[in-house]
Amino acid sequence: DPTPPTPLEPAAAAAPGTSPFPRFEFEGATLGAFCFTFLPGVPMAGSPRARLDLLDEVGRVLGDLDLGLADFRHQELERDFPWKLDTGTNVVRDRASDVDDETRPMVDEAMTRIAEWLEPLRDRLPAAVIHNDANDHNLLVQGAGSRLRLSGIIDFGDMVRGWRVAEPAVAGAYLSMGMRDPVAGLCSVARGYAERVELTEAECAVLLPLTALRLCLSIALQARQIREQPDNEYLRVSQAPARALLHTLLAEDWHVAEARIRHATGWEPVAAAAATAAWIEGVHRASPLDPQWLERPTVIDMSVESLTLPHPEQAPNGPLLDRWVVDQIEHAHATVGIGRYCEPRLVYDDPLFEAAADPVDEARTIHIGLDFFAPPGTPVRAALGGTVESVHDNAGHLDYGPTVVIRHEPADLPPCYTLYGHLDPATLEHRRAGDRVEAGDVIGWLGDRPGNGGWSPHLHLQLILSSTLGPAWSAGRLRGFAGVARPSLLPVWRAISPDPSPVSGLLDAALGSALDRVGRESELIERRDASLGPSLSLSYETPLHIVRGHGARLYDSAGRSYLDTVNNVAHVGHSNPRVWEAVTRQGRVLNTNTRYLHDEILALAEELKATLPSSLEVVYLVCSGSEANELALRMALAHTGRGGVVVLDGGYHGNTKGLVQVSPYKFDGPGGSGRPDHVAVAPTPDPYRRSAAESTSGLMEALRSLSGRVGAFLAEPILSCAGQVVPPDGYLAEAYRAARNAGAVCIADEVQVGFGRVGDAFWGFESMGAVPDLVTMGKPMGNGHPVGAVAATRAVAESFANGMEYFNTFGGNPVSAAAARAVLEEIETKGLRERAGLLGRRLLAGLHEAVGKRPEVGDIRGRGLFLGIELVSGPEEKVPGPDLARAVVEGLKRRRVLSSRDGPHGNVIKFKPPMVLSDDDGDRFLGAFADALDEASGLS
Repeated sequence: DPTPPTPLEPAAAAAPGTSPFPRFEFEGATLGAFCFTFLPGVPMAGSPRARLDLLDEVGRVLGDLDLGLADFRHQELERDFPWKLDTGTNVVRDRASDVDDETRPMVDEAMTRIAEWLEPLRDRLPAAVIHNDANDHNLLVQGAGSRLRLSGIIDFGDMVRGWRVAEPAVAGAYLSMGMRDPVAGLCSVARGYAERVELTEAECAVLLPLTALRLCLSIALQARQIREQPDNEYLRVSQAPARALLHTLLAEDWHVAEARIRHATGWEPVAAAAATAAWIEGVHRASPLDPQWLERPTVIDMSVESLTLPHPEQAPNGPLLDRWVVDQIEHAHATVGIGRYCEPRLVYDDPLFEAAADPVDEARTIHIGLDFFAPPGTPVRAALGGTVESVHDNAGHLDYGPTVVIRHEPADLPPCYTLYGHLDPATLEHRRAGDRVEAGDVIGWLGDRPGNGGWSPHLHLQLILSSTLGPAWSAGRLRGFAGVARPSLLPVWRAISPDPSPVSGLLDAALGSALDRVGRESELIERRDASLGPSLSLSYETPLHIVRGHGARLYDSAGRSYLDTVNNVAHVGHSNPRVWEAVTRQGRVLNTNTRYLHDEILALAEELKATLPSSLEVVYLVCSGSEANELALRMALAHTGRGGVVVLDGGYHGNTKGLVQVSPYKFDGPGGSGRPDHVAVAPTPDPYRRSAAESTSGLMEALRSLSGRVGAFLAEPILSCAGQVVPPDGYLAEAYRAARNAGAVCIADEVQVGFGRVGDAFWGFESMGAVPDLVTMGKPMGNGHPVGAVAATRAVAESFANGMEYFNTFGGNPVSAAAARAVLEEIETKGLRERAGLLGRRLLAGLHEAVGKRPEVGDIRGRGLFLGIELVSGPEEKVPGPDLARAVVEGLKRRRVLSSRDGPHGNVIKFKPPMVLSDDDGDRFLGAFADALDEASGLS
């Protein structure tokens, strides 16, 4: 090779003055020896391959390699070789009889489709010298998690001069095995390759067919070995991934895959999109509904951001949704309702719209047609003249029902199509495939439930453009063509199915598009940076635009659903109906302050007292946990007349100046000013890192350091920001005893763990067998509504009543009180405390079983639905692993599970979800966490 090898390729090595390819005699034969430089790393096989950026890197390296081999010539490169894709169809045909009866029909189907795509383009495929075997055993990697990188390519024994596009096709065949979306893997390899070697349109068209051909070759060539060695189980097992991937690729729409590959490699997804749009503008068009229906259109906002659309659990797809649609039209005094193009929707909550059976996959949520909501029986007309391609009843649940597809043939352009879905069954007898229709001809009528697919009566109108170079769409593909797209593929689907407003008859084309609502994250970040304080943080490397919540789910602006395992503020579930109905009901009547008598305020105080020890008989209502802790400290210091405060290391108690001064998590953290003189810090009572005796003696030392000055002992019963730390049994009771002996008032900060979260008790201090003098509440108390409270003994309350009035403008207002009472009612009526205990124990056991023996997992701890998983980089030394924790959190996000990390070193994964988390949700978290940990540590 005239070009020097890159560090990723092995080089021939020899001692000075010797040949790198010596020959020697062995058992009467002359053999050649090869000595190469050692390449670091391990085979990618068995390492994480689902990270698409790694597959991009593979593509780039292969592109660099092929560029380096461009001028290399050798007679062996032109040899007949069964693994050469140029002649692969002949090899598979010759070996077809070796393939077992179960697999042969799949291979035959694949070869038929491969021929349809490949043969017309065979002569347009450029040749090059290629490695030809970039499988996962020949690619070496180093590192783990986000730091995993390609470190070498080995085994050049299959090098040939053949079709250039075979290089990414072969790599894609192996690196996409096991992926839920193998086309995404193929696109990643192709994208990286195209950054170095520009792929032609013909190469983009045949990339997936050649990937399938490589799989067929693998199956056919090994089939004979399997027949000759029927007891060799390894041969069968090694072929299972190839058969599985081929099966998956045959289920893919290759036209859509071509568009995805084109988009990934820098081409327009559909080459004729602009020309087809211009043709549509120049031909005669008609309204799909009679003009009188379109006189006064109104948008039916079914988006995930809609402020009027009920969540599917409140108004599932059925009569309630139908009534809502009619109400929207009547309220606007409109003649027709318009469902927008590119609108992210929640109504697609059925498993039918999941990308696969696994719920962590991205569901289809983006509507890629236009809807016209009108009464059943309304005539539907052809928007463009053409030939009926298909008339078919897509009778499946939530499918199109009766559907008509019309083919249109612009001069010198590929055909395009219009699809009309959710029609009346009478349509099936009215039109036949092959009928010629003109713009404005009646093609059917709007259907009703259940015959229209099970939807509110409406027309779904969709444009469909043809593949760039592949064969024409088949009628079978078109008649049930997808009308809902995955958000990540929206640029591709917008090209395949562009905005049908030009053929809709709508005078205001902007009325029918929701494009401006998707993909706004960069814009929002710019606006945020310009208007909000720089001290505010955002979660995740790529922040999420969250627009809706329900139960234990959050939804982004594209309608993607995320399991929320971190937002304990939504204690009884996001958008809890009982809570917001209580807020709305009271807000319509009165919202004032505690200077007036009001039953709602008193009822809340009485209901809170009923959950507390009898000694805590006075309640103060505030607006937040910070206000509660600030007030509690004032009360404690007023009662004792002392200014000293003892806190636990890692503790955080609020955002006011006074609370930052008693929060080691803040004053010892970035930007902090260190411990003030009036504060003593006891060590975190963490059984993982110190003994109970050490924790207790450290507390005693902190109390002694403020001898005669300590007025308050402020602590969370279970520490949150310190890393979800559960103190040793008896610690809190002993701490309270010692603090009181030192003259302090004991404050239990229940802002994080109160209201039943710990499962075996309503309050964290209760689960620890201790009774404080003051209890502070916040976060979950109003389920997101700003409300908090302080409960105190009568003695402390009377000491605080020294003549200075305590007044909080919004603390204890009737609306906030109504929200808090609704939260208490939800906890009680739905048994959420008991439920937290059961599910928490189940999750702890599941975590111990799934990852408890992993060296990266230092500790698994918590109570109820307040858990922590501490990750370490050195299990013996207990070295914190913040980078690993960060990678796990990002990995969970990729799996649609929201989490976060905590602890002084940021190495504890915290788990504090809404209390409505289900068993299935818990199982999903367990699986996602194990997978994310595997990926982050390089074991998947």
